[in-house]
Amino acid sequence: MRILCTILLALFMTSCELFVIGHNRPPKEVIDITQETAIGGALLFTTELQQDNVPGAAQLLSDNESRYSANKQQEQYYNLARLTRILNERKVTRIIADTITVELHNVKLEFDYVKEFAFSMRQLDSLWYIMDFRQTK
Repeated sequence: MRILCTILLALFMTSCELFVIGHNRPPKEVIDITQETAIGGALLFTTELQQDNVPGAAQLLSDNESRYSANKQQEQYYNLARLTRILNERKVTRIIADTITVELHNVKLEFDYVKEFAFSMRQLDSLWYIMDFRQTK
């Protein structure tokens, strides 16, 4: 009888590990909003625009070989101001990254399941810059 009670007690104590109530959620991936990654560079650009820092966002633009000069940044001012009004406090709901080469990536950001923007990113001197951006949806 004593052995049976010991076995039942051992089964009872270990049975808690057999049944799991609920689902274990995988940990959320944390993305640093810096220019050290292509996704981080695109998120930094949109964050600057959402905070109405158009000159700061313009500094993240580049052409094929180098960063934009101050004159080219000024030419993009109205396009960036328009993009600021479109983004207007929207949350990022989906991120898609596509690697073309080691130095070229395409990043798509979806905002509030409604708006989607595509960014062509280029790595220059270990930092990522935006070569082109457009609204796709």
